[in-house]
Amino acid sequence: MLTFFIGVLSGFCLALPVGAVALMCINKTLQFGFKSGLAVGLGAAFADAFYALIAIYSLTTISNIFLQNQEIMRIIGGLCLIFISIRMIFSGPVVIETKEVSYSKWPQDIISGFVITLSNPLTYIGFIALLSYMHLVFRNFNSQLVLNFSLGALVGSLIWWLILIEFARFLKNKVNSTFIKRSNIISGFVILGFGVLVILSTLGNN
Repeated sequence: MLTFFIGVLSGFCLALPVGAVALMCINKTLQFGFKSGLAVGLGAAFADAFYALIAIYSLTTISNIFLQNQEIMRIIGGLCLIFISIRMIFSGPVVIETKEVSYSKWPQDIISGFVITLSNPLTYIGFIALLSYMHLVFRNFNSQLVLNFSLGALVGSLIWWLILIEFARFLKNKVNSTFIKRSNIISGFVILGFGVLVILSTLGNN
């Protein structure tokens, strides 16, 4: 049980930095409501849990294979960021819905949140650092311990995304459609910068 709570703490702390996924989550919540924002956050939380898993198995073949293909994942994530940013910048007029609307693109939002988060190796490095700092030795781990820590990371990350979504829902009642449209454009350019930076930094290391 202690391992689960350590995983929760780790997942929450590593989800805190505000980046492209956070901006995307806020904007999706403002435009389409709770379900869309939750889908983005859920995708990011699944990616955090995956990174927690390979952090535990950091010396195994599974981890090494994934990390050897990290450059490909970063380029894919960067392209995904650029695609999302262009859609945000050139989206049409924004209509604020005062009631829950039917929204069917949540699978795409989950995938976007997952891929973008997965393209950031700092999450993996963060889990390694936290595990080392807490003096957790997984050399003699078992499947139950691995499951508890990974599920804890998932829950901890999801807690942060729920907090962020509630903040966005609070803002939704305070702003108008013009503000959200401008927010989309500004956030779109910021996310575009993230995407270009990810690709250039990856290609520059080759």
